[in-house]
Amino acid sequence: MSKLQVVLVNFIVMSDEEELLEDFVELEEGTLIRDTWGVVRSLGKGAYGHVYHVINIKNGTQAALKAESKAQSERVLKMEKNVLQGFKGIKDTIQLISMGTTDTYSYIVMTMCGADLTRICTLVGTLSDGTLIRLGIRTLLALKQLHEIGFIHRDVKPCNFAVSTSQPRIIHVFDFGMTRKYAYRNEKNEWLIKRRRNRVSFRGTLRYCSLAVHKRLEQGRVDDLWSWSYMIVELRDPLPWAHLTHPETVLGVKEETSIEKLCKTGTSLIFLPIMKHFQTLSYFDRPDYQMIFNLLLNELKKTNVNITDPYDWDGKITEPGVEEKIAQVCDRLGVKFKNFPKTESFERSESDELLYLQQQFDPHPEDVPGGEKYEEKRKKGQGSSLTPHNNASQARSSASLITSKSDAALKSSEQSQDKLNSSKRRAKKGMASNTSKDRDKNEEKDKERPREKLKERNKSEEKKENLGGMEKT
Repeated sequence: MSKLQVVLVNFIVMSDEEELLEDFVELEEGTLIRDTWGVVRSLGKGAYGHVYHVINIKNGTQAALKAESKAQSERVLKMEKNVLQGFKGIKDTIQLISMGTTDTYSYIVMTMCGADLTRICTLVGTLSDGTLIRLGIRTLLALKQLHEIGFIHRDVKPCNFAVSTSQPRIIHVFDFGMTRKYAYRNEKNEWLIKRRRNRVSFRGTLRYCSLAVHKRLEQGRVDDLWSWSYMIVELRDPLPWAHLTHPETVLGVKEETSIEKLCKTGTSLIFLPIMKHFQTLSYFDRPDYQMIFNLLLNELKKTNVNITDPYDWDGKITEPGVEEKIAQVCDRLGVKFKNFPKTESFERSESDELLYLQQQFDPHPEDVPGGEKYEEKRKKGQGSSLTPHNNASQARSSASLITSKSDAALKSSEQSQDKLNSSKRRAKKGMASNTSKDRDKNEEKDKERPREKLKERNKSEEKKENLGGMEKT
């Protein structure tokens, strides 16, 4: 076997299929879990577990349940749980509802999503500019929310984004089987970014992964956003490597395809400055989410489409027979589905939605920072003191300028202090020497004086000392 063949075999072995779960948890419709969750139907079987549509027979809440065999040691559910716990209380994110174990499997219950982007595009076809740009904004926000709790997704693609069932304008990111924690808080509650590993296994999907992923480099926030940009551009124009399946061939075409060629027409042109920004970022850098949002929002204004206007797929994607199936499962479990309150969707007004989005993309003290100077601070074991800037390079240059000035000032101060201390030591030594000489001379003179004059002088000095002590008091 040639060296190239060995590389390719390793690449395939450590791709999406590396950790396929062999022991899938098969749950039949009508199965009752922990006297609470009734299984309605299977939503899908992926590389990292089986997902089911379930209903809470006590209050009618519908949710998604992901089950994993205990033989898998909860290696996937543990990461899913960690991400969902990080999302706790954050608006417009998937929430953890419940979790537990049975004799044979573990499970988590979470917010159920609607149709994913792959299904939507298959049913609807080419999306309008207004819908495409808003999809870019919503999916960007979903990734930013994930990044701000210290995780990167590492498998950004259309089928891992889905419409919210309660807020039809919201897009959720889900399926955290490949997610990795890239940042954590220290004992002072300050963000630190994990050390970059020298070489890592492949994680992601060939079509959407960044060049860094192909080269087995540590993934950071920017790698998620490269995948995001490929995904959105592809919704309008096919990617040049979309029909290829050979890892080395895909890498070659990606390297040969300039971003100018990739973003050459129509709405995809807006991604040219965005991708140029990505080219300036490394693992530790913080992407300029606000700049990207503003570019997309300005482009949306040109289409005369509001942020809360209907999407192209509204009213076109239905789930025939689902309510009947839910009712049947409830009947089997001894409850009446019709007695449960209907889930109502809600939307913010146009002005409220714009304000909300602007606030979400504005820099915030709790955001995970980044940059070269931040990494230097991390190596020294210090926390984050860099404020996230709108421009990542500006943040780095500002931090560098401040640091260099501070270092110079500190060095100058230390030198001045050394000189001052040296002068004080010399002066003190000189004073001590003079005092000793004077004392010896006085003693010589005192021996020569008559005893009476010596007593008078001592009395005089004692009087002066007493007066001095009174003044000090």
